[in-house]
Formats: sequence, C-alpha cells, structure tokens
Amino acid sequence: MEKEKKYTLFGNIRYAYKTLFKKCGWMRLCVPGTVLTHLGNTVLHTVTLSVLVASITEHKTEGHFMLSVSGLLLAYVVFYYLDDCIGRWSSFYYENTQNREFLMRLVRKTMTADYENVESPSKQRMLLKATHAVHMYRQGVNQMYSHIPYVVSNILGMVLYALTITFIDYRILLVILGMFFLNTFLDSFKRKYIANTMDDQYRIWGRFHYLTQQSTSVPNGKDIRIYNMAEWIKSGFDRLVGKNKELTVGKMNRVLLSKATETVLTAGRDILAYVILIVQVLEGRITIAEFTLGLSVVTGLSGWLGGIRYHIGELLEGNQMMCRYREMMDYPNTFLREEGKTIPKEWREGKLPEIEFRHVSFRYEDCEEDILKDVSFTIKPGERIALVGHNGAGKTTLVKLLCGFYHPTAGEILIGGCPLEELNLNEYHELLATIFQDVNTLPVSIAGNVSGKTEEETDLEKVKTCLMRAGLWKDVEAMEKKEFTAISQALDPEGIQLSGGMVQKLMLARCIYKDAPILVLDEPTAALDPIAESNMYLEYDKITKNKSALFISHRLASTKFCDRILFMEQGRIIEDGTHEELLRREGKYAEMFAIQSEYYKEGGEVHEGALA
Repeated sequence: MEKEKKYTLFGNIRYAYKTLFKKCGWMRLCVPGTVLTHLGNTVLHTVTLSVLVASITEHKTEGHFMLSVSGLLLAYVVFYYLDDCIGRWSSFYYENTQNREFLMRLVRKTMTADYENVESPSKQRMLLKATHAVHMYRQGVNQMYSHIPYVVSNILGMVLYALTITFIDYRILLVILGMFFLNTFLDSFKRKYIANTMDDQYRIWGRFHYLTQQSTSVPNGKDIRIYNMAEWIKSGFDRLVGKNKELTVGKMNRVLLSKATETVLTAGRDILAYVILIVQVLEGRITIAEFTLGLSVVTGLSGWLGGIRYHIGELLEGNQMMCRYREMMDYPNTFLREEGKTIPKEWREGKLPEIEFRHVSFRYEDCEEDILKDVSFTIKPGERIALVGHNGAGKTTLVKLLCGFYHPTAGEILIGGCPLEELNLNEYHELLATIFQDVNTLPVSIAGNVSGKTEEETDLEKVKTCLMRAGLWKDVEAMEKKEFTAISQALDPEGIQLSGGMVQKLMLARCIYKDAPILVLDEPTAALDPIAESNMYLEYDKITKNKSALFISHRLASTKFCDRILFMEQGRIIEDGTHEELLRREGKYAEMFAIQSEYYKEGGEVHEGALA
C-alpha cells in the first residue's frame, strides 16, 4: 500500500460538506441558520429574566412591561419555530446524504475494489469501521453534520458571554475558564480510553455480527438442531458479550468519573461566581437587574463551554470514524483497470489465449508459509484441464489467482504472453465464466441470477434455453412466476429458497448464458445426485468445446472428459498428464483414484458408468 494518508479534522469537514452542498445546495443556508437560531434562542433565555426584573425594579409602566413580555415571547416563538423547522429538514438531508451518497460510495467501492482488499480479516475490519461511519444513526458523517453548527454557535455564544462577564467582573471569567480547562483535562482520560479500546470494540462487533449471521442462517439451522449446537453458539455469544461488557464497564466507569468531577467543579465554579456577584450587589456596584443578568450570563457561559466540550468531543469521534471511512475509500487497487492493456478483440471472438503459470508462489496475509509453491503449468488454447488433489492442496487459491483476485507472491501469470497484472482487469473478467465452490444467489429473480442484468437488459429466451440446458427449466416452469420468481425473501416476500442442487444448476445456467471463452469450474457438482451429476458432466463436456477450461473436482473419475489432469499436493503440482497416463504411472493420482473407485464396486466389480 502507498504511504498512509493523514486525514485532518478540517479536511474531513470540507470533504463532508462538499458532498452535502453539491446534492442539497440550499443547505448552505440551513447550516448558518442552525447556528443563528440556536444562538438567538439561548440569548433570549438569558436576557428575558433580567429585562423583566428591570421593568419591575425601575418602575416601568404596565404597558412597557407588557410590550417587553410580548416582544420577547414573539421573538422566542419565531426563533423556536425556525430552529425546529431548520433542524428537522437538516436532519432529513444529513441522513439522506449519508445513505445515498456516502454509503452508496462505500458499496460501489466494495464491489469494485480488488478482491484481496475486501476478503482478508484485516480488510474486513477496515470495511466494518468504514460502514459504521456511514450506516449507523448519528455516527460518522451524520455525527459531524449534526454537531458542527453547534460547535460554531457555542463558540460564538462563549465569546459573547465572556465579553459580557468581563464588563461585570473579569475574575468571574477567570474562574469559569480555569474550571473549564481543568474539567477538559480530566475528561481527556475518558476519551483516550475510548480511543484505545475502539479496535477491540470493532473486533468484538465483527465477530458478533458473524456469529449472528451464522446462527440465523436457514441452511445452518438443520445442523444446529441435529447436532445440538445451540449451547455452543450461545457460549460463543456469552464470551463476546462478556468481553464487550468488560470494555463497556471500563468506558462507563470513566464516563461516571468524568461526570462526577464535572459536577463538583461546576458547583465550585458557580459558588465562586455567585459570591462575587452577590458582593457586588451588596456594595451597590450593580443593580438587581444586572445581578440577574450576571447570574444568567454565568450560567449561560458555563453552558456554552460545556456545549463546546460536548459537541467538539462528538465531532472528534465522528471525525475519527470519517478517517476510517476515507482510509477504506482511498485504499488503492493494485490491479489495473482502464489504464491496463486492452484485451485483444480476437480473444473475445474465439482465438483463445494461452494461459501460463510461471513459477507462481502465493501466501495469504498474515500466513507464515506459502499456500502455492513454485507452480508452473500451461493451458493451451481450447484445452480442458482438471485440477485435482486433497482438501487444502491449494486448488481454490490457484483459481483466485487465475481470476485476478490476488497477486502472486512470486512468479507471474501470463495471458496470451502478457502478464495478467498488466491487463485491464475488467475486460479480462469478461473472458471468464466461473462457478465457485461457495456459490451464492442474489435476492432477485431467477432470470436476473442467470443473466446478472436487469430485467430490461435480460434476453429471456436465452435464459429459458440456458435453464433447459442446465436441467432446471422443469422446476422453474412449475413455479407460479416461472423465471421471474425471486430467490430469497430478502427483497420479495413471495421469494423461494432453492435446494443446493438447484443452485448449482442455476450457476451452470449463468455460466452458459455468459458464453465466455474461458471457464473456471470449482467443485460445480458437489450438491448433485449421481444422475444429475452425470447429466451435468455431459453438459460441461458440451459447453467447454472450443473453450479453455479449468475444472476442479474431488471426484477423479468426473475429470475424464478433460484433456489433461494436474494433481496438486501441499501447494505443488506433482503430476501432470491424461487420465490413462497418470493411472499407468501408479503415483498419487492412481492411488487416490483406486481408493475412490472402491465406493462404486459391488462384488469386486465396478458398476458400468459409475466412474464415467
């Protein structure tokens, strides 16, 4: 990663308001409007009592008294109404901007970022922090929007009241400011603790979110019930709740201590200020009305200073979250897009490129050893390669590298003689059709899942043909809405859940629809019954004609339609050849094939077609 960027408070404020004003220009008036109405409301509260006392003590007429009361009441109503209206509209546009702009930017960033920038645990924590900044109510950017006007109004009010108190007695100002700085210093210990434990808090929240997802997952519900895993999951929640409680109690203890010291210091400050004012009244240096004004100003100045500390504290907390958001948004993609080399037109039109892994090694972030170790092989144009081996051999990792999800730690991957890292990754992905081991459907229609496009952009006849070829059309045709049936009830209450086998057929239909020249199939038949699996292999045999294909499977006999087989073990390719060649060598592949074939024997004979 490039040198870490430093995000300043004023830089983040400028970043936030630039977006707000661009989308809601009239908010340029609302922000200063909030400042003025809040300041005006508070000043009216401060002077009201002293004006009324002056009217009484100075023996003003009844008409003068009623005029003063009416004027103050009218001004208060006007300021209150404006403050309420501006506050409601501002709150609406703050939240709207947070969701429609900042959150959507993060969503787009997540979907377009290099895959390695979102998959690892450290990047997941970074993403969680960024999400909190733009998705939590009154947090992050919304927190900054909500408190900046009040920081400004409190500062203006503090200056106005400080000048007023100076004219009454400067000693009162010194007492108030002294107590304020002392309380701010003591309050800093609380904020320091919160900042130091924030990473631990996010880590707990991330694990809590993950455990919640897994425990409420419908597919997991079967295993949870059969294997009585509820208590184990509960114990996981209990541990997380316990750790969160420990951090929260530490935070609350410091909050309570800060509040206690603030209360004591406030009481001491008020007593000293009141004593000074009372002495001045007794000595005849100020009137009762001025005494009343002095009390109100002292209380008001204390409120302004407390408001400054509170709103700046909230602003700094929001700023810290905005730093995490911008860190995620500015995290660089290392694969090239538009600036990369354009994919040759002939690759899209059937003249397939040669794919070569040249001495490729790879290790994941924070891993101590390589997952892939000096892997070299070539997929010739139109060649169908089977990649087999035990679990953990590195097959799926190899697929991720081929798809441009990760950079090799060492070595290089060449596509048509050009390093993959120099190509336009978006254009390269257009050459690939994939079925991954951990398939996931989108909560849209079956047609949308097949095409990956909106309904208007989808070729429905082509969708139907693809579903037929994948062996799923009969099931879809029996549904009330057919190919328009939504998968999952997340967005449509009438949505359905597909079985594991149906999902894999749906993925095959998606693969056929894209009709890409390079196919990557990672355990695509794991959830199918033998007959459906056999039919699926026949279809794979058809769709991979005149295409380059990499096929991963644990069932070795299923790879016989491939031109060549690569056997992986502990991150290395240890055998390379056709099915018959590898059997004749009597190596690891032959040993594994013999073990698997035992499951298809009866009376010492292998069932015809069982391994075909």
